[in-house]
Amino acid sequence: MGSSKNIDELLYSEEHYADPYPLWERMRHESPVFFDKRLNAWLLTRYQDCVEAFANHKEFSNRLYSKTLGVVFGPTMLDKDGQEHVVQRRIVAPEFVGKRFEPYYEAIDRNARNLIEQFPDHGVVDLVNAFTTRLPVNVIVDMLGMDQSDHDRFHDWYTTMMAGLSVKDLLESQFSSDKQNLGVLAHKELADYVAPIINDRKSCPVDDLISKIVHAEAAGQKLTLTEIQAFISLLLVAGGETTDKGIANMWTQLLLNPDQLGLVLDDHELFDAAFSEMMRHSSPVPGQLRYSLNEVTFSGITIPPDQAVYIQLASANNDETVFKNPRSFKIDREDLHLSKERKVGHHGEEGRYGHLGFGLGKHFCLGYEMARVEAVMGSVLLSEKMKNPRLAPGADTSFVLKSGTRSPKEVLIEYDQA
Repeated sequence: MGSSKNIDELLYSEEHYADPYPLWERMRHESPVFFDKRLNAWLLTRYQDCVEAFANHKEFSNRLYSKTLGVVFGPTMLDKDGQEHVVQRRIVAPEFVGKRFEPYYEAIDRNARNLIEQFPDHGVVDLVNAFTTRLPVNVIVDMLGMDQSDHDRFHDWYTTMMAGLSVKDLLESQFSSDKQNLGVLAHKELADYVAPIINDRKSCPVDDLISKIVHAEAAGQKLTLTEIQAFISLLLVAGGETTDKGIANMWTQLLLNPDQLGLVLDDHELFDAAFSEMMRHSSPVPGQLRYSLNEVTFSGITIPPDQAVYIQLASANNDETVFKNPRSFKIDREDLHLSKERKVGHHGEEGRYGHLGFGLGKHFCLGYEMARVEAVMGSVLLSEKMKNPRLAPGADTSFVLKSGTRSPKEVLIEYDQA
C-alpha cells in the first residue's frame, strides 16, 4: 500500500494522464475520499459514494460552475440550485426528450449523411475531424433554426468556448487565462448574433427550437434574453462535447475490440448497447464538480463545509465491486443497464447498475437523449459507408484529458469501398 504522498505525486504524472484507471482503482481501496492539495478539492472515487453525492442536493451546491461556465456564458441553470434551477430546467427540458425531440431526428440524419458524403469512397478518414466534432454542432444549428451556412461559424464558437472552460483553472484560482478570455469573446459574438433572432421569434414564432424556448414557461416564468443567449452557448458546449467525444470514444473502443465491432456491424441495433458501455467504460466527461454546504461523510471520511468536491464518475463507472472486469469493453454486459439512461436511480435490478456518465438526479444531463440518438444514428450511417472498418496503420488511440473531457485527438479509420 502506497502513502497518500505517492497518490499526490501520481495524480499529476504523465502515467496517470495516459491511463488514470489504475490509480483510481488504488484510490478506491486505499483513499476513496482523497484531498487533492494541488487542486484544493476532495476526490470521490467509489461508485456508491459518487451516487450519494449526486443525490444529495441538501448538502451540495452547483455554485462553482458560476466560476467556469458562468465566467464565459453568464448565469445558466447549471450553476443554479433549488427552485430557481427547477423552474429554468422545466422551461427547456421538454424539448429534448420523447415525442418533442423526435422531430429533430430528421436533422440528425440529414447532417450525418451530409458529412459522410464528403468521405472518400475508401482509404483513411479521421473520424474526429471529419465527423464527430461537426455533427452535434450542425444538428444544434439546425434545431435552432439557423441557416446551414452558419455551421462553420458555430463550430468555431463551440471549440473556442470549450477551450475556455477549465475546472483546473477554477480550482487553482487562475480565472483569467487567454483561452478563457477568448471563450468570453466567442460567447459575446454568439450572443450578439442570436439576439435579433430571439427578439424576432417573440413576435413571429416559427417551428424551431429558439421559438419554442422563447415562448416556453414554467411556474409563470419565461427565460430572459440574456438567459436564452447563455442557454444557447451552454447547449452548444454541453450538447456538443458529450456527443462529439462520445462517438469518438465508442468507435475507438470498438476498433480496439474487433470482436465487439463485429457484433455491431452484424446487428446495428447493438449500437445502443455499445453507447451505454462506452459511457461506462470511457466516459467523455470524467467528473463533475460540487460545493459542500455542510459537513458530509463518505466511506467514513467527513468533508467539511465550503469545500470543492470532484465526483470522479469515470472511476465510479469502473468500480470492480459493481462492474465485473470493468476495464473490459463488453457490449453484452449482464451488470449494466443497457440502451437506456438511469436518470433517477442506479440500484441494481437483476444485478444491473446504471452508468454515471450523465450524472444523476436533478442535474442529470439535459441532452442525454440527443447524445444517444446522434451517436447511434450516426454510427449506423458510418457503418453503411465504411466496409471492413479498422484502425489505420500507425493510428494513435491514446486518450487525452482536455477542457474537462477525455478522448482521443483523432480516430483514424481505414476502410474498403462499400
